[in-house]
Amino acid sequence: MPAAIVLVSCDVGKEDSVAEQMCRLQGVENVALVYGVYDIVAKLSAETMDGLEGIIIRKLRAVPGIKATVTLVVSRECPV
Repeated sequence: MPAAIVLVSCDVGKEDSVAEQMCRLQGVENVALVYGVYDIVAKLSAETMDGLEGIIIRKLRAVPGIKATVTLVVSRECPV
């Protein structure tokens, strides 16, 4: 199953509302507010790469308050 880690930069003061909206999106597995260069880190997954692309381009980037994203496509995961 294709997955991606997305690093999100938000408008100042919009972190909580952006995270809340992201949590409601289908395909979003985990959302974490973080300190540092980025404000939010999220893990997304979909049945296909086209589906993953659709979540990122049409859903995630449409969330008000998001300034920029960096997408890291997962190549392999190790079970913990």
